[in-house]
Amino acid sequence: MGKVTVSDGNRPVLLDSRQAMVLVQGLLQGMRPTVSRESWFDGRLVRVHVSNVNFSGQFQNYRACTENLLPVNYDQIRRSRIPFASASASLSDADRALLDNVVTFVLADPSVERVFVDGHSDRLGSRIDNRALSEERANVVADYLKARGVSEDLITVRAHGDQYPVSRRPADNRRTNIRLQREGERPELQQANGYGGDSAEDGPG
Repeated sequence: MGKVTVSDGNRPVLLDSRQAMVLVQGLLQGMRPTVSRESWFDGRLVRVHVSNVNFSGQFQNYRACTENLLPVNYDQIRRSRIPFASASASLSDADRALLDNVVTFVLADPSVERVFVDGHSDRLGSRIDNRALSEERANVVADYLKARGVSEDLITVRAHGDQYPVSRRPADNRRTNIRLQREGERPELQQANGYGGDSAEDGPG
């Protein structure tokens, strides 16, 4: 999984976020991650195995604890929607407050590996204009997230125009959806099957 520097003191090994999550995923899968190094005394190889016994339950407790420290938890923030006025791609103060919560959570949870940003429009006007407007809406949201510290590498931006309505009301379809995905989560199979239902929330999978 990588190399780390071993130093003196009470905390000789410190993993970065990626390494920590690789180790966590291994433990959750029943593996036994091993840390190896040469002995200070005679150069022999020393191995320390990290036990996976009872790890899953304790990790879930840890995750629940850390989520309680944040203004929102994963279930509250994993799917978010930014509404837009007709022909507009401007964010309101309420939109920025919601996006700030998304940013706070993503920065605090290193297991979030993908942030999907999907722009949509209503069916008023031409399909070409609607496609461009949905792209502008998605980019406005993505740019806000990046400006607040979310890595560009995490963000996937997609624009769907008027292709995936969720309602017969035009106002409901003028939106940008944000969906978070954690490491180890199976990507959901999504279909766009016309009006209503969660299956059209984020466009194609």
